[in-house]
Amino acid sequence: MSHIALRRHRLASALALVLLPTFALHAQDAGTNQAQSQDQAQQGDKKAKTLDKVVVTGSRIARAEVEGPAPVNIIKGEEIQKQGFNTVYEVMNSITQAGIAETPPSWGSTSVNARQLNLRNMGSNRNLLLIDGHRVTDYPMPANGKTNFQNYNNIPTGMIDRIEILATGASAIYGSDAIAGVVNIILKKNYQGDDIKVQLGTSTRGGRDFGDLNFVGGRSGDNWNVIYNLQRSHRTPLWGRDRRYTDSDADAGYGAWDQNARMFGYPRYTGLMLADGDGKYITPPAGACNQRGFKNNFSQYHKQSVATNGNTVDPTNITDGGSYCAQNDLFGNWVLTPGRDDRDAFLAGNYDFGGGLQAYGSVGYWETHGVSNTELPFLYPMGGIPGSFYDQGTGQVITNYFRQLTPGEMGGYGNTHDDEKNWDIHAGLRGTLFDNRFNWDLNLGHAKYIVRESYTGLNEQGMFNYFFGPQQGTTTVGGEEYPVYTINQQRFWNPISKADYSTFAVTGQNTAVSWMDQASLNVTGDLFSTWAGPVGFAGVLEANHQGYKLTPDARGNTTTFGDPFQDYNAGGGTRMRLSAGTEFRIPLSDTLTWSLSGRLDKYRDASSADIARTWGTAIEWRPLQGLLLRGTYGTNFHAPDMQYLYKQDSLSTKGIYSDYYQCIAANQSVCPAIQHTTYYTLHAAGGHNLLPEEGHAWTYGFVWDVNWVEGLSVSADYWHMGIDNAIDNVGEDDVLKDEAGCRTGLQVGGAPYTLHPQGSEYCKQIEANVVRDAQGNITAVYTGPINQNKLYVSGVDANVSYRWKTQNWGAFNFSLDWTDNLSYKLRKYASDPLLNTRYDRVATRTRATLNWLNGPWDVTVYGERQGGVRAPHYGGCEVLANGITPALGDPSCVVYHAYTSPWVTFSSTVGYRFDEKLRLGLTVTNLFDKVGKIPYYAGGFEFIPTLQGANYNGREISLQVEYKLD
Repeated sequence: MSHIALRRHRLASALALVLLPTFALHAQDAGTNQAQSQDQAQQGDKKAKTLDKVVVTGSRIARAEVEGPAPVNIIKGEEIQKQGFNTVYEVMNSITQAGIAETPPSWGSTSVNARQLNLRNMGSNRNLLLIDGHRVTDYPMPANGKTNFQNYNNIPTGMIDRIEILATGASAIYGSDAIAGVVNIILKKNYQGDDIKVQLGTSTRGGRDFGDLNFVGGRSGDNWNVIYNLQRSHRTPLWGRDRRYTDSDADAGYGAWDQNARMFGYPRYTGLMLADGDGKYITPPAGACNQRGFKNNFSQYHKQSVATNGNTVDPTNITDGGSYCAQNDLFGNWVLTPGRDDRDAFLAGNYDFGGGLQAYGSVGYWETHGVSNTELPFLYPMGGIPGSFYDQGTGQVITNYFRQLTPGEMGGYGNTHDDEKNWDIHAGLRGTLFDNRFNWDLNLGHAKYIVRESYTGLNEQGMFNYFFGPQQGTTTVGGEEYPVYTINQQRFWNPISKADYSTFAVTGQNTAVSWMDQASLNVTGDLFSTWAGPVGFAGVLEANHQGYKLTPDARGNTTTFGDPFQDYNAGGGTRMRLSAGTEFRIPLSDTLTWSLSGRLDKYRDASSADIARTWGTAIEWRPLQGLLLRGTYGTNFHAPDMQYLYKQDSLSTKGIYSDYYQCIAANQSVCPAIQHTTYYTLHAAGGHNLLPEEGHAWTYGFVWDVNWVEGLSVSADYWHMGIDNAIDNVGEDDVLKDEAGCRTGLQVGGAPYTLHPQGSEYCKQIEANVVRDAQGNITAVYTGPINQNKLYVSGVDANVSYRWKTQNWGAFNFSLDWTDNLSYKLRKYASDPLLNTRYDRVATRTRATLNWLNGPWDVTVYGERQGGVRAPHYGGCEVLANGITPALGDPSCVVYHAYTSPWVTFSSTVGYRFDEKLRLGLTVTNLFDKVGKIPYYAGGFEFIPTLQGANYNGREISLQVEYKLD
């Protein structure tokens, strides 16, 4: 349901839900209580006409029209379930203005239990989440280990009246965080009676069982009302083992198979492996890989490689690499979608003292238990663990080893558990001034969010000691000195017991907390009247104090203890912000209105933000009945994230990674992350010297209620947002990609590297951030946030909605939203080109809803389409039939210019109301059971086009029962 769904011809019914006076405190005021309205009506107040005004996100001034100068999407609470969504994150991720969140909600995420919103592909840290007009505290853990964001995954759906989305810059109204837009979740008000809703569902492919129990009720008296909600939800995880085609790294697209893979089979990921002094695998003992105690985790794989001569394969020149135990179910323990259990409670109410004075307050408490995992503990040479040694038992030099533990050996899967507690308390007073000409609202709030993450740690030194024993001196072989150990062959090649595992098993806990204290005073009303109407005014004073603290396990990230995700995020700090803002709505004629806003923010933190000044202006012109022409312009300001400012320097050792420079040198078509025989130290830190982000945004478009076609509305808006000095964290994988491109001028697969010119300032810096030894092996990588030069995005949003009411066949409602992201231009240094990387992201998104209502029947069909993106290997040479990838310019090269197919899914809900108390509903999500496919040139596991929202969930079915208790 889009913003067009609430048109002026529906205003009367909408106002019945959102009646309010002009005090217009954010969108909380859109639900001001009924008692005050009745009291004013009984007094016959001559200014009661102000109740015909509503507040919509994007302005603090109430107005008579729902549509204003800035395009706002409105999604009603009842539409969330009808469209097949169970969480706020799911519905928000479906809007056409959203890009896919940067951090995948699966393995390896530093915020695996949370979900982000990435408005306009500008990053989850650049949009603002409000609940009833009030800010919510940040999720304590950083997104991808780097940025702040708000969690859309812990907001209970049972209390939602509607969601309003303003997807353009609004810093002049709401402050720094609103640089890409604002999402305002409006909760129910004035609820009467008690209702209970139960929903049970599952995926037809297995996994993701779902259950939800929601109780909502309310009571009211002559001068008071209260509303309460209890909700309990449960979702089981979806594991890699639940989807048979994700059980191996060999599920890579065939284009990723080189000449060796095509002749001998795709090389399987190691499970049990020893390599001799020549780097050749030592053949496992007979039957070792297939032992029952390993529960079919391993099978023997024989590695062979064939020589090439140019673009031809020489089958007479084959190198025997030896055999090892390969993992059959590498990704079986890796979570595709985490499991969670939620317990939520909410209580709100207000009291009318009379004389226009009211007190109100709310208390919300949300508790979540999440379950996730990646690969189980394993031993391989890293950090202080010996990489090469002399085995006294066999008299061999061992240059590499790998020992994967299995669930049978550990006595379980070693899952990670995230326990969250989040509470939010608000209290306030509101009233009127100067004979009801002005309304004021004073609000105080406190919120706190705590996450405790418990996990199975990694004790490499303990595993090494268990399998190889203590060092027994040194010896010299071939002129090189090696430490001496004795491999316990029985332990290494055979399943160990749970008791044996317990001798070196470790568990750990990371803790993170964030908090926010805020106070606001809002004054709104009409300053004076002109020949064209009253001049509206809104003023706001805000004080906001927030902070966070990351407390990783005190044992750090060492050889005796490590986080399974190999993360070590530490830091903490506070920020104080004092703000003053004002807004004017000035009627210039009966059909033309001008708005002007300004804001001043004072920061007290470790950044150089200091004082921010932002302003905005907007115009509304209604030249014809039913036609609105509109436009906005505003400046934006975004202070550096606290995660950037206060992140402590952290060190971690990496042995599994993609070395893009070496892949390009070897002319590989893909470069998957593999285990290397050498390891590097990752240095990650914050950036105290970062400059604030400053930018601008504008929109212009129209809304047209077609007066000669009853029920038809159309709208279209162009939008543009730009940031100067945009802050971005150059992650380790980006560093390695850019280093390879800057050194070679190429990407993996042979496509030209065009992001940064060779020899540019950025290339010089990025090459210095990757330290290599004389053999070309990486020894250190430095990462951190930087100020980019430019980030500009633009596009078009459009909507068509149509309502058709028939005499005998019921009522039909249709709505279609479409977004075309015309450009995504990024430049990190002034010397770099300003490139439009539009097709590296979804360029077009569409969502449509068709609803039929006839008597007791209520049927909704929902469809969603996300356009194609450039396929992996785009711009490189196509792989030849023998698996060799020619170089660009080679006569055999055919440049690959493929795009992934659009991701299209449909869902439907059918409901039947038996009477005023009982309703049953059936929802089928993903009607045609569509799952993501791995592109031709992509690696295995989750390398489906997730940028389009593709997933492995498949069709899901749920049954809902709604019953009114009184």
